Amino acid sequence: MEKWAICNKKGDFEGISARFGISQIAARLLVNRDLCTDEQIREFFEPDISMLHSPFLIKDLDRAARALCEKINRNARIRIVGDYDVDGIMATYILTDAVRSCGGDVDWYIPHRIRDGYGINAEIIDNAADDGIDTVVTCDNGIAAVDAAAQARRRGITMIVTDHHELQDVLPDCDIIVDPKRKDDEYPCKEICGAVVAAKLAQALFGITGRDYDPERYLEFMAMATVCDVVSLRGENRTIAKLGIKKLATTSCYGLSALIREKGIDISSLSEYHIGYVLGPCFNATGRIDDAGVALNLLMESDECKAGKLAQECVALNEERKEMTAQQEKKAVEIVDAFPVLPKVIVVELEDCHESILGIIAGRLKEHYSRPAIAATRNTDGYKASARSIENYNIFEELKKCSDLLVKFGGHPMAAGLTIREGCFEEFAKRLNDNCTMDENDMCRKVLLDAEVSFNAFNEKTVGELALFSPFGPGNASALFGERNLKVRSISYIGKDNSFLKFIFVNSFGLEITATMFSNAALVVKELEERFGKDQVQRAFRGGENDICVTAAYVPKINTYREMKEIQMNIKYLRS
Repeated sequence: MEKWAICNKKGDFEGISARFGISQIAARLLVNRDLCTDEQIREFFEPDISMLHSPFLIKDLDRAARALCEKINRNARIRIVGDYDVDGIMATYILTDAVRSCGGDVDWYIPHRIRDGYGINAEIIDNAADDGIDTVVTCDNGIAAVDAAAQARRRGITMIVTDHHELQDVLPDCDIIVDPKRKDDEYPCKEICGAVVAAKLAQALFGITGRDYDPERYLEFMAMATVCDVVSLRGENRTIAKLGIKKLATTSCYGLSALIREKGIDISSLSEYHIGYVLGPCFNATGRIDDAGVALNLLMESDECKAGKLAQECVALNEERKEMTAQQEKKAVEIVDAFPVLPKVIVVELEDCHESILGIIAGRLKEHYSRPAIAATRNTDGYKASARSIENYNIFEELKKCSDLLVKFGGHPMAAGLTIREGCFEEFAKRLNDNCTMDENDMCRKVLLDAEVSFNAFNEKTVGELALFSPFGPGNASALFGERNLKVRSISYIGKDNSFLKFIFVNSFGLEITATMFSNAALVVKELEERFGKDQVQRAFRGGENDICVTAAYVPKINTYREMKEIQMNIKYLRS
């Protein structure tokens, strides 16, 4: 179920259009994003590295940098402990490179998803102590590592936590905690990811040790993590993503270059899409299927030939992950569709599912059913699970209410990892739903249009202006327009296995419009048949007269084929 609305914010569209030489459509998009003053608009369109905030605005980051400097001066052994997702991999690379560049004796460890679970634990601390490590620095994890911190105290290890996740009721008793989500932290951009926290610490460390620091040194790595960790792309995060994507196209990192080549990406069109859906999954797959150390070694490799082989390994692991995901997603949908009543919070157990893909499955269920979803599989501690939520349901806070049924948990309002105690699966699912106060309106998929605009209004210039608003993501959604009364002239299947659809519309002005819809073709056709009847849909597929008339939520795109350019409609949602 979908709830459509139009963003009706008021503003000086004509004045903005005149001052910045853009269309009034683009001016409306700015106002819809609360960008109304000339200064705000200039910063949005022309982000600069100087806009990044000082690292010393983060609470206790200066203490962490000074402590590391003192350890480096004493030749103390330092170990960076990261995480197995893109953010954790990038953060580990950044801190390891920074400490090493500042003269430190440093190595790294990324927990194994199956053997270690998420984040640092007491055993990792014991291994560090046995290896003669003096100081452990976490990145993209550690804010919930109470047991690990206690063990570090017992073993005489200095422990510095750098993280960006939500704080739990009890904080680890370690030497220093750096996390912009601390209640006593006044950092201007609370939503930075773990790799950006790491880069801020790196910048401070370079300064304190008296070494030159290029503010763009880690920009592409920060951008990779910012996009893949799905944080808000406003303010500082937008600057990092925008500039980092540009730098990624010319990166001096052999590993990133090798992966870009292996995936056949044209660097002239490199975008947040390629980071989030092409490159990022290859890094994530190493931590899901094998060992995230493969990805970290790829970033650190200084031999171009070896980097190429590691890139091939990452791609192969991702292909394996895709196949596993497709099989388990099918099982999960079958389980949910068999429920007598669809619960407000979906909780499914998948037998023999690889723990690494639970988050992907939960995300797919959330999108398919438009409600929070948790996918779980049995392990030695009970049930390992991943949760993905919707805007109106803070999954992190709801898990707190069920903490007695959990071995451990952590995460954000929109996503979390957890382990459900043995024998508590059914009670956990029941309590989540009993506590749930969402109604049908909360679970409606929100389709927010920037404006109702006839396709006639777009030309190459106005479509080209939309690119100025990228990168797109949370807090900066892609522009979305709506047009009513689109008469269907024909429908045809396109793509591999006929998985997508192509429409030819005629709008109320008589304009013939070519449109593509990259949603599940079978589901879209089924919905059209339910609305208009199978006979009408079959007529449309034959290109014959039919009574199908729809409203489309769309993004205009320029399609180039054999040097010919055509403005096409990319449909996101359809309704009658």
